[in-house]
Amino acid sequence: MIKDRLENGHAYDGLHKNFRMVMEILQSLNMEELKEGRIELDGEYVFMNVDNIHGKTLDEAKFESHRRYIDIQVPISGTEKMGFAPVGDMKKLTDSDEAKDYFFYADKVKDVVEVKKGEFVIFFPEDAHAPMIDCGDVHKKIIVKVAVKPNEDFGL
Repeated sequence: MIKDRLENGHAYDGLHKNFRMVMEILQSLNMEELKEGRIELDGEYVFMNVDNIHGKTLDEAKFESHRRYIDIQVPISGTEKMGFAPVGDMKKLTDSDEAKDYFFYADKVKDVVEVKKGEFVIFFPEDAHAPMIDCGDVHKKIIVKVAVKPNEDFGL
């Protein structure tokens, strides 16, 4: 997991071949004007979801992880707390959807990071995360999905 300010996004260009493009796009957007929905950035390998979400309490938060995609999450309005822990520490998988690349866990959130407008957090496949904690009734955010192995088979 990485947390930083959007203006420092290029510090992470070397971590993935598509991070430079993603950070340039995020830095150039007028985020308040974005409409809800999916925006294709590079076909199935990089896309962005703009969502209005409902916040959760710490007790309601559920851990999730993804095997095929890296998440770059950016709050547009307000502040959001996100739980995080290594996937290897998760004890109980409660639900999964391999086709949609979602894996959910019953473990309770212990560690949280606070992410404000103008900041981002990157969750890699080895990072379980529990987003949308204590962010109010409606919270607007961007979730960029970056394929872990572009141009390769996603079989794990």
